[in-house]
Formats: sequence, C-alpha cells, structure tokens
Amino acid sequence: MRHTFEGMKKTLASVNATLDDMVQINLYLRDISDFRVAAVVFLEYFKNGAPARMTTTTEFVGKNCLCQMD
Repeated sequence: MRHTFEGMKKTLASVNATLDDMVQINLYLRDISDFRVAAVVFLEYFKNGAPARMTTTTEFVGKNCLCQMD
C-alpha cells in the first residue's frame, strides 16, 4: 500500500494535487486479514482524515499482488 500511495502522490503532483484532494478510494485486498494493517497505513498518509473508502477482497492475476487502489 505504501508503494501505491507513493505512486498516487507522484501522479497527483503532476497536476498540482495531493492526496488531500482525493474524495474516495476503492481498496481491493487479496486477504481480508490485512484490513487492520491497511487501516494503519491509511492513517500514515491521511493525517487530517481519510477520504471515503470502500474496501473489498479479490483474487488478483499476479500472485505477488496484495492490494490495488483506485
């Protein structure tokens, strides 16, 4: 998730935006047992409150993929 957030920060910066400009994130986890860890990572990146979030689980094509966000 941290890697994904860092990529999002770079993409947003290219249009003069930040994570604080986000209003919703869809989070897909391979394993629901990662939910608590994911919540902690969200707090690292959103100090002033996180955007609306939907979290669900799914199987990814790549075995090494643990999460995806849009």
